[in-house]
Amino acid sequence: MDTTEASPPNATEFGRRYAYLQAVLSNLPQGISVFDEHLRLRVWNQGFLDVLNLPAGAVFDGVHFSELIRIPAERGEYGPGDVEEHIARITALALKFEAHSFERARPSGRTHLVQGEPLFIDGQLAGFITTYTDITERKAAEVELQRHDNLLQTVIESIPSAVSLFSKDKELILYNQEFPRLLDLPPSLLNDRPVTMEKLFRFNAERGEYGPGDQQAIVQTLLVKADQNQAHRFERTRPNGKTLDIRGMPLDEGGFVTIYTDISERRASAEREQLAQKVFNHTPTGIIFTDEVHRILSINPATTQMTGYEAFELLGHTVFGLANLPPEQNPECFQENVALRGSWRGELEVTKKSGEDFPAYVRVTRVDDPHSGMPAHYIWILADITERKEAEERMRHIAQHDALTGLPNRLALLMRLAQLLPEARRHKLTMAIMFLDLDRFKIINDTLGHPVGDELLREVACRLSKVVRETDFVARLGGDEFVVILPGITNPSDAAIVANKIIAALSSPIEAEGHELHTSPSIGISLFPDDGPDGDTILKNADTAMYHAKAAGRNNYQFFAADMNKATAERLNIERKLRHAIARNELALCFQPQFRADSSQPTGVEALIRWHHPTDGLISPLRFIPVAEETGIIVEIGEWVLLNACREMKHWIDAGLKPMRIAVNVSARQLRRRDFCETVAGALAGSGLPAELLELEITESSVMENPEEAIQILERLGRMGVSLAIDDFGTGYSSLAYLKLFPIDHLKIDRSFVADIEHDLNDRAIAFGTIALAHSLGLNVIAEGVETADQLELLRANGCDEVQGYLFSKPLTSAAAFAFLHARCRSE
Repeated sequence: MDTTEASPPNATEFGRRYAYLQAVLSNLPQGISVFDEHLRLRVWNQGFLDVLNLPAGAVFDGVHFSELIRIPAERGEYGPGDVEEHIARITALALKFEAHSFERARPSGRTHLVQGEPLFIDGQLAGFITTYTDITERKAAEVELQRHDNLLQTVIESIPSAVSLFSKDKELILYNQEFPRLLDLPPSLLNDRPVTMEKLFRFNAERGEYGPGDQQAIVQTLLVKADQNQAHRFERTRPNGKTLDIRGMPLDEGGFVTIYTDISERRASAEREQLAQKVFNHTPTGIIFTDEVHRILSINPATTQMTGYEAFELLGHTVFGLANLPPEQNPECFQENVALRGSWRGELEVTKKSGEDFPAYVRVTRVDDPHSGMPAHYIWILADITERKEAEERMRHIAQHDALTGLPNRLALLMRLAQLLPEARRHKLTMAIMFLDLDRFKIINDTLGHPVGDELLREVACRLSKVVRETDFVARLGGDEFVVILPGITNPSDAAIVANKIIAALSSPIEAEGHELHTSPSIGISLFPDDGPDGDTILKNADTAMYHAKAAGRNNYQFFAADMNKATAERLNIERKLRHAIARNELALCFQPQFRADSSQPTGVEALIRWHHPTDGLISPLRFIPVAEETGIIVEIGEWVLLNACREMKHWIDAGLKPMRIAVNVSARQLRRRDFCETVAGALAGSGLPAELLELEITESSVMENPEEAIQILERLGRMGVSLAIDDFGTGYSSLAYLKLFPIDHLKIDRSFVADIEHDLNDRAIAFGTIALAHSLGLNVIAEGVETADQLELLRANGCDEVQGYLFSKPLTSAAAFAFLHARCRSE
């Protein structure tokens, strides 16, 4: 080691070093100044003058700091205010000799960075040294960079998807506001810097974002995938049900940008579209899509299966070549109607490719253009209702035909009369009604058994059908009773000719179950309009004539004659006495309970009128009710029955009886009165009985006299809360087309069908057919006249809802009925 002490620099060496220092100071890009501890300038360079724009004459060795400050102060570079105050303030700050750094924008527009440090020599304060750096270009670059950064942030925030940018160190360095919103990330998580990818993975794993499993293992697996730094795209459904489309792309410097898009609605829409397409392709209902003038644009496979047409065979054609409009409606009117109303529904015949037609329930719906609001397309929905129509036809056949012989039954007979009588009146035609009863049938049936009797009836039905014309009508009423309608005959002899043919046809033996049977008919004939103005009258008169044929020795026919019926005198006598019955307090009510068929639980009572004449005694309703109907007295009697029945039920309820329905019969004349609904309302108001506890029983004939008007009256009663029943169903005449329009609640099976239900297959078929018909219309069924346990069991087994009859109770007086019902209800 060289221990020789270095010799002090000589003057030449010192001068060289000073020159070097001066050269360095002069060539520095910053201005430099050194002030001593008295704030006098000792060292500076040209940059100092240039940056601060100081005149050369003002800068010299020993000049005081305050003098140099005065120059920019007087130029206003320190802002408005007193110059001396600015100089004093800045000088006071300098005398603190504290390190400082600040930027100052000068009036010239340039910006300088001023940085000062105290100067110490041998540990003693010797002044301070300051550098002045022109940072104008750098500031401009920073502003431009900030502008670009703001622009980038604006763009990122404008992206509808969430965006995140991770550095190569897996730290989150950039994201938009959609990122924490879409991923449900709390602010506390993102504000806790640094936000690493591992931290986010762990947060999601802990809240079950990735599903069940070991959280640490899940995080490690995700980090390994992230280290691969490969582009990726996948979908992930979050626990809240949202589905995200996630796309990641690595950056050149090692970072990673990821875009998260909420595709929940798109996915749901796609699923709905797929579901709609599945429905379109697989529904058994035909779907036809048309343009605004009903030209076919597309059809589904079900339409092809229904019609036999492939899609290409129908495209471009109007749907009216496929669906047949009713004759009274042309396509133009139909289109106008659908365009106006927006939809149409109904039944149409649809033509197959084979040329066959099938019934379809059709619904047409207008689809409007969302912009113009005008009709743009139509959707036609076609449902093949062939099976339903066939089922309805089978049900109608069951309801209108005798199960044993296949002939029309009483219901069909009355419906046929309802069709023929108006035509006969209009064209002044004569029509014959033949009432036929088989002689000695009861003996054959009882002696040889029902199978033999049934076979006999079938053969008789067959022979009758062969004798008459196609335009004639043969029906079986029940038992051995048949009716033949001969419409449009010229004179009574035509009916006599047919009667002789029937007698001849039945004169030959009938083979049945190995037995040779002989029977003969007794035939009664009545003529319309000579023997009656309506179906009931001519049927009744034909029946009367038939009994005269039997009395005349059987196996013959008799025409109805006026002297056959001697009821006129009795009717006048009844009418005379009936007019005083109410005033003399001769009328009274009795009540027959009604029960559930499946539990024998009381459901109500039927109010029945009784007439106790002071001299004639008890007069049957069968004698005086028809007279009251014919004379109009029934209106007064009906109002009396209605009011007193309501009062009696209210009295029972007030006395502790469980509330139940009371049924009151309504006559045709009552129903025809315009104030009938007001009469019902008055009876309810006068008695205080709730409307829902009153049931009005109306016969088929009464509502069919004027079906349209009857519908309005029944609807008014229904809106009042009153329940309605069709009484003696099957004994009057009705139209099934109207029956389904009546707002009724119950059908009552007439006792005439119940009486022989155990033995008479015809009556049984009628009863069961009525039950099926009623249930298909949504109605309850009450059977009257139930007298045996076998009758009850047959009715119950075939779905009858309610029953009444002597098996349970005969009609009772008010006190007896209350006691009976009160005991039954209390024992439940």
